[in-house]
Amino acid sequence: MKKILALALALVMMLSLTSAFAEEEVVTLKVSSIWSAETEANRAPFLKTLEEFEAAYPNIKLEVEWYEANAWKETGETLALSDSLPDVFYWNAGGVLWNLVGSGDILPLNDYLTDDIMARMEPGLLVDMTFDGKVYQLPYTKAASMLYCNTELFEKHGVKIPETWDELIEAVKAFRAAGVTPMALGGGDQWPTNMYTDIIALRFVGDEACRAAYYKDEGATFMTQDWVDGMAAFKQLIDLGAFPEDAASLTRDESEVPYFAGEIPMYYHGQWFSGSLSPEMQQKVVAVKFPAVGKGYDNQFMGGAAEGFCVSSYTEHPDEAFVAAQFFAENLSKNGYIAGAGLPAWKYDFSEYTDLNPVMAQIKDITSTADSMLLWGNTALTGEDATLIGVTVYEVLTGELTPEQWCEDMETIFE
Repeated sequence: MKKILALALALVMMLSLTSAFAEEEVVTLKVSSIWSAETEANRAPFLKTLEEFEAAYPNIKLEVEWYEANAWKETGETLALSDSLPDVFYWNAGGVLWNLVGSGDILPLNDYLTDDIMARMEPGLLVDMTFDGKVYQLPYTKAASMLYCNTELFEKHGVKIPETWDELIEAVKAFRAAGVTPMALGGGDQWPTNMYTDIIALRFVGDEACRAAYYKDEGATFMTQDWVDGMAAFKQLIDLGAFPEDAASLTRDESEVPYFAGEIPMYYHGQWFSGSLSPEMQQKVVAVKFPAVGKGYDNQFMGGAAEGFCVSSYTEHPDEAFVAAQFFAENLSKNGYIAGAGLPAWKYDFSEYTDLNPVMAQIKDITSTADSMLLWGNTALTGEDATLIGVTVYEVLTGELTPEQWCEDMETIFE
C-alpha cells in the first residue's frame, strides 16, 4: 500500500510540474540590431550572444531585424512617431538618446537595476544614458577613437609614429614625398570626418569646453581662438594632402580598402575598427593616442559609453524585455572584447584568453588611465544640431567653409 501511495504521489508531482511547464508563457520579443553586414566586427559576437540568450531563456523567443547603422537610425525615428519601436533595440547615447527619452519612447530602467547588476558594470558609463536621474540605456561597450598606425609603412619610409602635432605634420609631409597617401578618410559619410575634427578640437579646446558646447551649457561658445585653431589645424592636414584626393566622395567602407591593403599608414577611427583587422594586419598595426598639441589635453579621449540597448516604453513585456536588454549588454560586452570588436563595459576576467586581439588590448590599456571620455559631437548634439556639425565639417573638407566660418555656423545652435 505504501508503495502504491508513493507512486501515486510521485505521479501527482510529475503531473503538477508538467502542467506548470506547459503553462509557462512563451513571450516573443522584437529586437533591432545594426550589425547587418557580414563585415561588421560586432555581428559574430552578437550572434553568439543571441545563442547564449536562447539557451538561457527558452521561454523568450526573439524576432531579430537587422539594419545598417544609418538605416536603423532613420527607421527607428520613424517608428517612434507611431509608438512602434521594437521591444528591445540598439541606440546611440547622449543627445540622440535624449530625443527618444523626451518623446516618451524609452522605458526608464532604475527599478530593474539591482545593486548586483550595477556592481558588475564598469563605473561612470551611464552618464550619457541618464537624464533627470533616470537610466534609459545599458552599454555593451566603451568606445574610444584611436590613431591606427601601420608600423610596416612607418619603418619602410623611416617615419616616426607621431606623438606631437609637429611630428604628425612631418609624418604627413614625409609620406606625401614618398608618394604615399598619409591618412584614410571616408568623407562621403560625413561622420568619419567628424572623428578627425572632434579629436583635434578636443586637443585644442579641452573636454570641459567641448562638453559645454555640445550640451549647450549656459555661456558655452564656439567663438574662441582655440576652436578656430582646432579647425585650422584640420584645414592644415587637408592642404598638406593628408587625405585621399577624393576623400569627400568616398564612403567609409571605400576609404578603408587601401588601409586594409597596407597602402595607407594612418587612420583615426573608433575602437571597433581593430576588430576588422585581419590577424596579419593586427601584427602590423599599433593603436596610439592622437598627437598632443601642447595644450595639456593629450590624455583626453573621444568615446565613452556611446551606444547600448534600450527597452521601448510601450512594450507589452517590460520584465522580459529588460532581461533581454541587460543580457545583450553584459554578454556582448564580453563576446565583443574576446572577438576584438569593442572595449568591455562590464567587468569580466579575461585571463584565460590568450589569443585576444593585440590592437584592442592596446586600446584597453591606453584608455584605462584616461583623464576623460567625451562623446562625439554628432552623438552628443541632437536633431538639426547634430546634422549641422556633420554638414559644416564636410564643407570645411571640401573647401566651402573656412575655420572661422565653421565656428560662426556652429554658434547658431545657441540661438
